[in-house]
Order: sequence, then C-alpha cells, then structure tokens
Amino acid sequence: MQLAPWGYIVLLGAFVLVIALALPRKKPVPEKTNQTQNMEIALEQFMENMESDNRELVELVKQNRIENTAQLQQREQRINDLEQRCADLETKLEQAAQFMVQQAASPVHPAQPSPGAAHDESAIAALDEEPPAAPPRPSIRSRYAELFEMYDQGKSVESVARKLGMNKGEVQLILQLAKQEEGARV
Repeated sequence: MQLAPWGYIVLLGAFVLVIALALPRKKPVPEKTNQTQNMEIALEQFMENMESDNRELVELVKQNRIENTAQLQQREQRINDLEQRCADLETKLEQAAQFMVQQAASPVHPAQPSPGAAHDESAIAALDEEPPAAPPRPSIRSRYAELFEMYDQGKSVESVARKLGMNKGEVQLILQLAKQEEGARV
C-alpha cells in the first residue's frame, strides 16, 4: 500500500504532534514567592546591620587608637619631666655632698680672726646653732612591715606581690631601698 505524498505529510504531522505532546513542557517560572522575598529582605537587613556594626567598630578602634596615642604622649612627657627632676635632684645632692665635704675639711674656728671675721663668725654661729630637731623618719622596714615579714618567712617576691596587691617591681624596689638604708646606717 502506497500512500500518496500528502499522506506522508499527514503522517509526519501526526508524528510531530505526538512527540510534542509526549515531551514535558517547560513550566513558566513562577514569580518570586512570598517566602523568597521575605528571605531576601531579611538578608539585606542583616547585611545592612553588619555594615553599620562594622563601621561602629572601626570608629571605636580609631577612637581607642587616638586615646592610646594621647595617653602615651602624656606618659612620655611625664617620664621626661621626672627624668629632668631626677637629674636636678642628683645635681643638688652632689652639690650638697661637696658642701658637706668642704665644711668637714675646713676648720670650724679660724686660728686668727681676719678683719671681716666678725661677719664670718656670726654666720658660723648661725650654722653652729642646731636646727630644730625634725621628727625621725620611719624606716622602710617599719613602713612595710607586712611585706618584710612575708619576705623574711621565705616567700618569693612574686607571692608577696600577689598577696599585697602590688607589682613585682614595686616589691623589689622596696627590698632594695631597705638594703641601701641598712647599709647607710652601718
């Protein structure tokens, strides 16, 4: 059985129609659902919050850096002032020590009075007068009795500092000053 050419065309059309119906159609993309929109809004808000928190954190770090720089400058200035004061005091101490050595080396009363000796004698008499007795300064050991008691019991510098709430360097300095004070008394 032979089909006419138009039959072949009809058969071909029917075949294409069956295949077109058999293949799945692409479904149109539905518009964003409400849940997806809510998720996007939540993510956008989260990102905005993170950015604002980040900006605040950056500002806080900048402010802390500025404050730390200012504190550092103040401390450096104070250290410089204290070093200058210490140098001045050392100079005065050396001058006082030299004066004391000169006073000890020179005789208190000259053998023959000179013409200006009356004036010198009154100055010497003023120096000979004892100044009013100053109250005795308490020793370092008496001022820090608890510290020395613990140290004499064999406690380490670290444990003494911890128990008294002091810095380790502070405790070491007090111990050194006490040793110097004892050496000066001997």
